[in-house]
Amino acid sequence: MTELDFPGRDELLRLLGEILPDGWAEAVATSDEATVLRLRDTLDNPSVVQALGEAGWVAPHFAVDHGGRGLDRADARRALTMLQLWEVPHVPRGSGLPLAAPTIDQWASDETKARLLPPLVSGAERWCQLFSEPGAGSDMASLATTALRDGDEWIVNGQKVWTTFGHQAEMAMLIARTDPDQPKHKGITYFGLDMRAEGVEVRPLINMAGQLEFNEIFLTDVRVPDLNRISPIGEGWAAAMTTLGAERFALSGTRKKKRKSSDEILGGKPLHEVKTMAAATGATVDSVGRQALSARHIEGELLRLIAQRARDRRAAGLPVGPEGSISKIAKAFTNQRLQETALGALGADATAWDRDDAAAAEWVTQFLRTRANSIEGGTSEIQRNIVGERVLGLPREPDPFKGAAWTDVPRS
Repeated sequence: MTELDFPGRDELLRLLGEILPDGWAEAVATSDEATVLRLRDTLDNPSVVQALGEAGWVAPHFAVDHGGRGLDRADARRALTMLQLWEVPHVPRGSGLPLAAPTIDQWASDETKARLLPPLVSGAERWCQLFSEPGAGSDMASLATTALRDGDEWIVNGQKVWTTFGHQAEMAMLIARTDPDQPKHKGITYFGLDMRAEGVEVRPLINMAGQLEFNEIFLTDVRVPDLNRISPIGEGWAAAMTTLGAERFALSGTRKKKRKSSDEILGGKPLHEVKTMAAATGATVDSVGRQALSARHIEGELLRLIAQRARDRRAAGLPVGPEGSISKIAKAFTNQRLQETALGALGADATAWDRDDAAAAEWVTQFLRTRANSIEGGTSEIQRNIVGERVLGLPREPDPFKGAAWTDVPRS
């Protein structure tokens, strides 16, 4: 068996021949990157992802009834590696595949998996995340959104904030308090919420780069079927840790950037573009500029090795561990430093540029976007606490209300 042999390989090749433009396979076989990139511009990515997802190739390790192919992890890796080598878009839009899917697969009942996973992997339902609240950011377990049981449904009331692309999502990962008489970590349950349901109000939040990315969500008597309950009742916090671990890993990726930087989840320009711009502006003439770019290169390589350690753990089928926090801290730091170096190389054009100079405006926009890297997905300060406690074994901060019922803990 060769490295990329796996059950259904010929079927996948036939499907790729049907959904990809003529000449794609030949360009891949001859490493004709220019032709592949040209052909990619002609693709309707959601349609390609949908075809792959409906055929089970987006998450081939899932059971057939859950939107996959039922392959073991080794064969699934081979299938996904082939899609990556062919540079075929195979990741649905939204946070469903990287964040919701691992949580649903680990925690939900088979019936719930059969309901939630197939439209997720095909991209028919995009997902967002309803975790943070105005009064529960860093201390997310103190959340106040409630879900009360009413027969085969739950009635949800509350407010969520910083919901990335919530205005585009059909479904959401929701954690809500189902038992306020339990300690704050114990009385939480995890649901899949239909963002189209009555009582869901989405309000946009414009960031300082002028982009609509985040939203605040108001939930008023929203009915959620128990079929959409992802965790056992009261075990939502543990399920949320699965999502957050996956999120920190997703926010620490180091894949080669081939898309426009504005399409990247973290924002910012890649190192090779920074180097090209710095050379064009003369910033590499002096030793200070060269040393800065060398430092950014070294930081990028360290991040790549850290992220590879996390990927190896996932590839081995091991649960997400605290290495996701280490990766996220490193990615936020390196990405922000890289964009600061870029603005230094841009010089005065980073402060005032010609109205028609779209390139300079884009550099500044991407710099502004990356300021959120050390906040989103759990602040770097919180991630350092996690590393200190779970990796280094340092004592936890004192909590005078540890073990107290949520209703007995004072809140501002």
